[in-house]
Amino acid sequence: MIRPGQSTDIQYLANMASETVKIMKEERNDQWDEFYPLAHDFQNDVTNESIFVYILDGKVAGSITVDQQFSNAYNEFEWHQPVEQAMIFHRLVVNPMIRKNGIASKLITFAESYAIENGMTSMKVDTYSLNRKAQELFIKHHYTFVGERTFPERKNPFYFYEKHLNP
Repeated sequence: MIRPGQSTDIQYLANMASETVKIMKEERNDQWDEFYPLAHDFQNDVTNESIFVYILDGKVAGSITVDQQFSNAYNEFEWHQPVEQAMIFHRLVVNPMIRKNGIASKLITFAESYAIENGMTSMKVDTYSLNRKAQELFIKHHYTFVGERTFPERKNPFYFYEKHLNP
């Protein structure tokens, strides 16, 4: 079951993100760290009503944030679908103890359906170039690579993806 996130979910999500950071470090992927994402990021998502959680056996097993909060970097690309007609998903996280059970895929599919229900024609997303697992997941879900951008605070670029949504 997927439902809107609530304040009572925040600590579970922050703990999940913290455990995910440990795994990312082992994989030499520094997309997330001890400064991001934190409980206040998830609280902002709850306040903005943009976070959705996956419930498994009565417990929070993952989440995804879906909104139109694009960074300025998104304006630098030639998208197939305009940004104004798109949603973005971010902070996709799954409890590391139960990964590889399709939860991330279910959350992405939910995000795409949510975007369609809200009249959007595409979904956009970005990830750090060292995050190979996310890249593989996006390709599995038929996202198209659009471009890359390097930020001054990062050594490696971020990759940007897009998917046209069919209502």
